[in-house]
Amino acid sequence: MAAVEQVFRARVSAVKNRLAGIKKHSRLKIFIVWLVFIGLISAAFYVPYRAFLFLESMGSLGLVIVDRLLYLFFMGLFVMLIFSNCIICYSTGYRARETTFFFSLPLEYAQIYFIKFIDSIFLSSWTFLCFLLPILSAYAFVKELEWTFYVFLLVFFVPFAVIAAAIGCLITLLLIRFLPRRFYQVLGWTVSGLFFAGCVWLFLAGRSVSQSENEVSFLLTNFIPHFGFSQFAFAPNFWISEGIMKFIAGLYVESLFWWLLLLSNALFFSYIGIAFARRLYYEGWLRSGSSGTMREFLPQKDIISKFCRGLRFLPLATQALVVKDIKIFWRDPVQWSQFTVFFGLLAIYFANIRNLGYEQVLPFWKNIICFLNLSSTNLTLASLSVRFVFPQISLEGKRFWILGLAPLEKRDILFEKFWFNSIAALCISLPLILLSNSMLSVSPELMWLSVMVVVVMCFSLISLCTGLGALFPNFKEDNPAQIVSGFGGTLTLVLCLLYIAVNVTALALPFHLFITEQITEVLFKKLIVYAAIFIVFLSIITIGVSLSAGTRALKDLEM
Repeated sequence: MAAVEQVFRARVSAVKNRLAGIKKHSRLKIFIVWLVFIGLISAAFYVPYRAFLFLESMGSLGLVIVDRLLYLFFMGLFVMLIFSNCIICYSTGYRARETTFFFSLPLEYAQIYFIKFIDSIFLSSWTFLCFLLPILSAYAFVKELEWTFYVFLLVFFVPFAVIAAAIGCLITLLLIRFLPRRFYQVLGWTVSGLFFAGCVWLFLAGRSVSQSENEVSFLLTNFIPHFGFSQFAFAPNFWISEGIMKFIAGLYVESLFWWLLLLSNALFFSYIGIAFARRLYYEGWLRSGSSGTMREFLPQKDIISKFCRGLRFLPLATQALVVKDIKIFWRDPVQWSQFTVFFGLLAIYFANIRNLGYEQVLPFWKNIICFLNLSSTNLTLASLSVRFVFPQISLEGKRFWILGLAPLEKRDILFEKFWFNSIAALCISLPLILLSNSMLSVSPELMWLSVMVVVVMCFSLISLCTGLGALFPNFKEDNPAQIVSGFGGTLTLVLCLLYIAVNVTALALPFHLFITEQITEVLFKKLIVYAAIFIVFLSIITIGVSLSAGTRALKDLEM
């Protein structure tokens, strides 16, 4: 264990050096990062705080709903933690160069797995913890809890996060060892098919819902009956929720029981993972680095190449770039799995709107739900675009000079990535917003305006990520997460969030004023026209400035 201790000491030293290196960054970057962080934390506190106050105003019914939301919240958090640990364990435990170095040292396989397991816990949990604290702080403010609640929350969160990390790492360990690499794509198609089948089933199997005359009627008939699935007694989200509820009620002995239950299961699943790692980790690591197939891939038999032959209107060099980008995306499970899961979850939620009865709520709430769905779709697109589109120019790395020798201009490289990613984003986002609005039965005006906003936002967000990715390249780094964490990635994320906030607000404000009867119908139509013109004008400027800046940066780039 001495070698493991040295590794963790090196980890601590690396963290200290990173914190000390913050002083070397520009003050503008530090200010922007802190401004965005404070803004996100404030929003994560204010929105649930207002929601909890609204529920509290309903009396005893609201108190019951507030408490039951805790179970639902931790259930979603637990599922996302498992998925996050699967991705992180695969990227750090199998794809990282550091893992190759560890296998060359006199370390047991279980020790290497334990090191990566601890890394996965920290890397997956700190982000969720940053958003967990403001949300539950809003809950604590409404309940008027003391400061000891926050300490108790952290104590409960540790074993809860360890259980999720142990399950996620164990799933990755078994999949990598027993699932041949050639079946990763088959797994991706299977998961995508299940998401699609679930959406179709939810769309067709709608249940009868009663018309809601007010918020209380809606909650009683269409919302509360769905709480039961989040209160499964053998799930960790139930244990942590029960422990917190018992602590709030002053039943400390019963609360200790639930914490010990979490702790014992955390130790059990961690031990199971280490035991499996002794036999499976090294073999899985070897398999992850091999092709996993003896088939000969010929251009005439390649499905992607056959598909791209339909793009005959494009120059041959551009067709080759499209084929390359599709294959790079398809061969990396980290990329397509995140797109599949995040947009698949949105699709299942949108398809389930009819079963939740949201189309029966009052126009005021239907309007809010519609624009929340629009915002969530674009925010998901923005986050994944910054994560995967922004680093594409930088990931060409030291081999970027090869593209410079190709028979195409540098601007063609930039525009190929822009059009390819924009069309792909449009094919995902547009059906989602059409599904959402059709389930909500919104007005035709709102339907077409939402479609227009999604179309222009897809092109604008991708142009921001592509143009700024060329403006702030980092050819020395081959880790996309490190590229995105730089100044360019931070600035891109901030601009994407501001762009979404401005456009959604410009479109939502006239509808809100009209529904609340603050403006007349004539003025409402004028404001809608002005909002549409503003959104289109802002999008054209965003696309033009981003791509022109990226083009100039590539022209000045020395290869």
